[in-house]
Amino acid sequence: MLKKRHITLILLVLLTLLTAFSKQDPIVISDVEINVMKIAGILRYDIVLKKTAEFKLDDINETNNSPGHVFNEGLNFAVRPNNNLASLMELESNKKYVKMQLRGGGSSGNFDTEGKTTLNLEYSIKKDVDIDEVGKSALDSTLLVLMGNKVIAEIPLNKVK
Repeated sequence: MLKKRHITLILLVLLTLLTAFSKQDPIVISDVEINVMKIAGILRYDIVLKKTAEFKLDDINETNNSPGHVFNEGLNFAVRPNNNLASLMELESNKKYVKMQLRGGGSSGNFDTEGKTTLNLEYSIKKDVDIDEVGKSALDSTLLVLMGNKVIAEIPLNKVK
């Protein structure tokens, strides 16, 4: 009876460990930098992404109710703000998701050949807000990596080392 309990406990621990490691995101952030441009009213994210697993870039059918913006050969990136940051930023209206108003962005490099890319995203800051507060809240948000409308990774920016 005691052996059955030990075996069951060991199997549960192994199953938990295997499940935890199998959920690794196919993309991780190796570096993130923010820049608050007061005069232009822009919050800019510069992010270095690294591919940790192989994935196929699907063709996407763009819709109006995506949580992201389309870039980089089928991948779609967006920064999802926390409540405090969202209150300081211009938001897209009439959307299912809370999305900051995109001012521009792009990426360099190619996941297929280099295994990494540099991404930049720029968002509009509301007029007459405390710019220092925008800078303090900017990393308390999440990078969404999507393939079409499917989220393939959610990476908290404040957890990047």
